[in-house]
Amino acid sequence: MRAAAAAAVVLLLAGCGASPAMQVRHDPVVKVGAIVSRTGVYAKLGKDMETAMRLYLDAHDGMLGGRPARLLVADDSGSPDQGRQQARRLVSGEGVSVVTGLVASPVAVEVVREVAGTPVVIANAGADELGGPGVFRVSFTNREQGEAAGRYAARSHGRVRVVAMASDYSGGVQTLDGFAEGYGAEPLKRVLTPFGGATDLGPYLGRIPADAQLLYAFYAGAEAVSFARTYKQLGYDRKVELLACQQLTDEDVMAAVGADGEGTTSVGLYSPALANPANTAFVARWRAATRRDPSTVAVQGWDAMRLIDLAVSEGGAESGDLTRALGRVREVDSPRGTFRLDPVTHSPVQTWYALRYENGVNRVIATIPPTG
Repeated sequence: MRAAAAAAVVLLLAGCGASPAMQVRHDPVVKVGAIVSRTGVYAKLGKDMETAMRLYLDAHDGMLGGRPARLLVADDSGSPDQGRQQARRLVSGEGVSVVTGLVASPVAVEVVREVAGTPVVIANAGADELGGPGVFRVSFTNREQGEAAGRYAARSHGRVRVVAMASDYSGGVQTLDGFAEGYGAEPLKRVLTPFGGATDLGPYLGRIPADAQLLYAFYAGAEAVSFARTYKQLGYDRKVELLACQQLTDEDVMAAVGADGEGTTSVGLYSPALANPANTAFVARWRAATRRDPSTVAVQGWDAMRLIDLAVSEGGAESGDLTRALGRVREVDSPRGTFRLDPVTHSPVQTWYALRYENGVNRVIATIPPTG
């Protein structure tokens, strides 16, 4: 009889056309789908992002907004096609209420397109074109990152002969566009390297004019490690001053680069040395779990969960309600310092920092206020 009753319920749901999204409305568990890079060029970034998300849940007793929560993690391998497939599985198969994570911009673009109707909280990808009523960021746009670095370069160096160098994909190109905007002039030269395909960056560094005075560079993940080592080992640190993007001097990259990274100046949104209560608590928790300092991607993973937590507290749990609730969140208390979300773009309006890597820590040497 029990089997017959269960079968009847299944038939009733099928007859009513019940979708996974409808069924999840009766599930007290908030399901969060995180798409990260567990393998591929951004595997280290993906690991930090996932670790931070799990630490957030642990720190909040497995709850988001007062409800039990479950984190379902999928590997995109840095592939837009695989990211799209995983997004479809998480939404249609697992019934997640929100998709988050997303290290690489090309993956994020495909995922946002695939899950239209389900809110997306971007924890890293900076593609300028990402947006829409259901898309929220706790990271940055590529242009914003470059623009902050350009403003700092103009303030600290004045008008000098500057060269810009980056990996040739949306993250690199858009960041260099932002740098030119913030600097107030197009660089003397742009040097673009094949994304994921340049095993030897020496010939590309060789394109820097001999009279260049400043080099602004964008690289992330394994490419950042390669660039930092090559720049130092070929003696370019004695030829042209380097100003790096935050990804190039992030804690995981510098740990791999070692002594070659000492003295590097960068512009980023976070430092483990920031003095505020939220950061002190976060760094202590991260160090206890990993025995190292947190990266910027780790903070962004933490903040993605924080934003979802705040939204669920506003009464949003299912996809439609959660999108509206996310739109009502105006501020996020973060280890980087409290930032507000622009009500139109859903992107952070935040302070940026000029950092110098010394004795294993990115130390703040200047602040760069937001423009919005």
